[in-house]
Amino acid sequence: MYPIVQKKWVKGKAAVDLIQDYWHQILFLGVVIILFTRMRTELHELRNDVEEIRKRELYAKFVELRAETNVLNKQVSSLWEFVNTLRDRIGNGK
Repeated sequence: MYPIVQKKWVKGKAAVDLIQDYWHQILFLGVVIILFTRMRTELHELRNDVEEIRKRELYAKFVELRAETNVLNKQVSSLWEFVNTLRDRIGNGK
C-alpha cells in the first residue's frame, strides 16, 4: 500500500529515505504553513487598521456634531435675547 509500510526501518536510513521520497510534499507543507501565518498576521494588521480608521471617523463625526451643537446653542441664545428685547420694548411702550 504505502511505501513507508513496505520499507524496513533501519536507524537513520528510513528518515533519509522518507525525506528523499517526499521532499516536495514536505516543502509544500512548509510553504503553506509559512503563507498561512503571514496571511494571518496581515489580516490581524488590517483589522487593526480598520478599527483605527473607524475610531478616527467616529471622532471626526463627534467633532462635527459638537460644532453643530455649539452653533445651535448660539442661535437659540440669540433668539432668546431677541425675544427678551422685544418683550422689553413692548412692555416699556405700554
